[in-house]
Amino acid sequence: MPSKCLRPFLILASTLLTLAGAWAQDLPFQPGEKLYYKLIWSGLKAGELTLEVAPMARINGINCWHFVMKGKTTKFVDLFYKLRNRVDAYADKNLTRSILYVEKKRGSKEKDKRIEFDWKQLEASYIKNGRLRRTTKIRPRTFDPLSVFYYFRLQALTPGAVIRVPVSDGKKWVLGEAAVVRPEKVMIDGKTYHCVLVEPDLKHVGGIFHHGQGSRSRIWFTADPGHIPVKIETKVSVGSFFMELTPL
Repeated sequence: MPSKCLRPFLILASTLLTLAGAWAQDLPFQPGEKLYYKLIWSGLKAGELTLEVAPMARINGINCWHFVMKGKTTKFVDLFYKLRNRVDAYADKNLTRSILYVEKKRGSKEKDKRIEFDWKQLEASYIKNGRLRRTTKIRPRTFDPLSVFYYFRLQALTPGAVIRVPVSDGKKWVLGEAAVVRPEKVMIDGKTYHCVLVEPDLKHVGGIFHHGQGSRSRIWFTADPGHIPVKIETKVSVGSFFMELTPL
């Protein structure tokens, strides 16, 4: 039997664990979620992409969410521009800020990019191909270009709302915005999804929403609590391309 003086602490600990469990169950995603997409450009399948919630990780003594994005072009597109891309993003367990972002590009061009977030100094360090290229000041609750995507999924997505959150690519930070536009139905491969249209504006910090100067994106999240992104449209100077959810 624990002593009387320990009982209040045990009760508090039990309460916190219960709340933590409820928080985890209420999230629209969990470790093990894996979403597959086909990339369509000019009516042709140009590539494939996966978004995965990997097992929880520990970075610099901090328990973190681990988000993974993998992309590759098709064999036909490889003839012109071959790309194999992997992004690993780590955000704290309460999903309030980023801890680390690692991107590796292989193919026609090769590049390794790393963003390290220093929350004591409120700085983000941009490291390219193993060399520190820039350090920039950031604001509290800043996210990297991939983790912010999952932050959006936590929001209510009420039409008319504007979601604002600091985002950094290591070279600068911006106050990103996402306008929740309206409910819409989306049909993919004969299946209809009830969605909410969201238009993000991360002001050229990169990530899955940005593909060059002047690009604009629209994302359709399911209207259910899962807020699964079923379609992403990005308009660029050479036209538009789409990412569409592919069933297993």
